[in-house]
Amino acid sequence: MKVVQFILILFLLSGYTSAQNDSLAYAMHKNRLVVHTSFSIRDAPFSFKDNFGDFDKLTYRANLNVIHGIGVAYKWFAININYKLPGYIRNTEKYGQTKYFDLGLQFSLKNWYFRVDFHDYIGYGIKKANYISDSIPTTTSNYYLNDKIQSASFGVNAYHFFNHELNMKAALGIVGRYKEPVHGFYLRMTSNIHGVTASNSLIPHEYFTSTPSIHTAKSISAFDVGGIPGYAYLNNINGWQFGAFAGIGAVVQTKVYNYADTQRGFLGMAPRVDLKLQAGYNVTDWFLMLTSSFDQKNIRFKEFRYNQLYYYLRLTYGYRFNINKS
Repeated sequence: MKVVQFILILFLLSGYTSAQNDSLAYAMHKNRLVVHTSFSIRDAPFSFKDNFGDFDKLTYRANLNVIHGIGVAYKWFAININYKLPGYIRNTEKYGQTKYFDLGLQFSLKNWYFRVDFHDYIGYGIKKANYISDSIPTTTSNYYLNDKIQSASFGVNAYHFFNHELNMKAALGIVGRYKEPVHGFYLRMTSNIHGVTASNSLIPHEYFTSTPSIHTAKSISAFDVGGIPGYAYLNNINGWQFGAFAGIGAVVQTKVYNYADTQRGFLGMAPRVDLKLQAGYNVTDWFLMLTSSFDQKNIRFKEFRYNQLYYYLRLTYGYRFNINKS
């Protein structure tokens, strides 16, 4: 609690430390035609921690495709098309196949940046499944595959920047770029519905000697709302742009799990972490940026813990055409 109070005090003080420069530290290229292409990887691994007998953790991994994207931006108009490239990242016989769908919407308004995300992943494998039982069926890579496990998340996020020179579009480096260092506090307001489910069972409990009710659960989910205070730093030195948004906070959470014909629900709080990293070469006419985002989610029922990390890594190249000169 003392840490939260300290963060809030710094938060209030940050309102008096906003930059007061007449010119902005970033440049937006709205009057240029920006054409860009990207390659990205998304993933959503999760784990269960509890007393499972001789071990205390089950780690679930998906097997996804590399995603190729193309996009165009000019003035107020912007469009991005993303599609999966053929072939999975890892061997499907060893690591299974994951069917997935991602949808995102983002826009800025003054000192606010809004983002809406939906993720749906079907098909996971448990790593090092021989720890569960010698008789459990595994692949040659020691994975226990379950194509019925589904992980889904829908979230609405709003970032408020206390320094008016913090701008998410310029940080991402496509339609804008930074020219000098900027830093300051921000607050991310977040609301999410998320969880995992399986028509058979999330945990292969039939191979355990003892089975608490949550070990037989077919779904674990939560609705949460809260705030994450954070700090951002952005800079561009001789064309080399880099930056980070990092924060830690908490949410109020309504959580439930279903087993057999029974549902158990609880109310509590959960920690949340916000982390975005960007780096690359970004000048007036062109850019090559590596961007990433990490969204951590967790649910706890006494000693049982469900932790999941939604993240992406994206490499984007683009050119800004000067329409007037053309």
